[in-house]
Amino acid sequence: MTNQGYVGTAERTFPQALVYLLESQYAVLGSRRVLELLAQDVQHLVEQFYPAPERLSPGWMIFTGTRATGAKAHPGQKVGEHELVTIAWPVLLPEDAEFLANREEQLHVRREWFRRRLVRILEHGYHHPNGPVLLTNADLSCMLGVRMSEISQLLNEARRETGKPLLTKGYYFDQGVKPSHKDEIIELYEAGRDEAEIARQSEHAPESVGRYIRDYERIKLLLKQATPVEQIAPLINLQPSVVKAYVILIARFHPQLLPAQSLSTTQANSENGDK
Repeated sequence: MTNQGYVGTAERTFPQALVYLLESQYAVLGSRRVLELLAQDVQHLVEQFYPAPERLSPGWMIFTGTRATGAKAHPGQKVGEHELVTIAWPVLLPEDAEFLANREEQLHVRREWFRRRLVRILEHGYHHPNGPVLLTNADLSCMLGVRMSEISQLLNEARRETGKPLLTKGYYFDQGVKPSHKDEIIELYEAGRDEAEIARQSEHAPESVGRYIRDYERIKLLLKQATPVEQIAPLINLQPSVVKAYVILIARFHPQLLPAQSLSTTQANSENGDK
């Protein structure tokens, strides 16, 4: 005597229910095998987006990021057109509470606390076995309960302190989300690193690093010669927006090169760009 009576019980699965739904309610045509493969893929997505939480440690957050694969993003591209990956992220760990417990409640202490957590979260995603998995500034803002403008500032500070690229989704896919490529490269350059080291740390081609630095130095030279900012773009054949981005960086590292009025305008533009 066989145990065929158990076959029906074993077949009451999510994939089988989905195949039935597609056939009976949506009139999806095609071979049964194709529908079964489709159902299996859907189940894998469900398992990915809704992982079992029993063994999740306190302070970890289930969150969906973007796998660092594919070509440069194009205007109008939707988030779902990138490959999404749902993993657990180390958002608030015991050492985070210990860090605050052993220090006075001051602004610089809290900023360092956020920076440490940002570095840990981004590096966790980048080195994850299912990744690299990337987050946006908005993702990080939601995770940490910090405004996006502050996330941008904290990331800039963390990059300068660690010398690491700390890749976000916007940076990796070159979507213009601050900090830009030039921000990272010029910050490393101003920290005294040579072009080869900058290329390695920022994961950029050496020729691209050299071009960023040459443009930066050309604009610095013109500012030293008291050239008005609005006249620089046509002189060196760069877009005005590109020149403005470099001027903002120069204002940060060499404020003495800009007149007071130009400096205040540049800083205002920089703050607005972070919002």
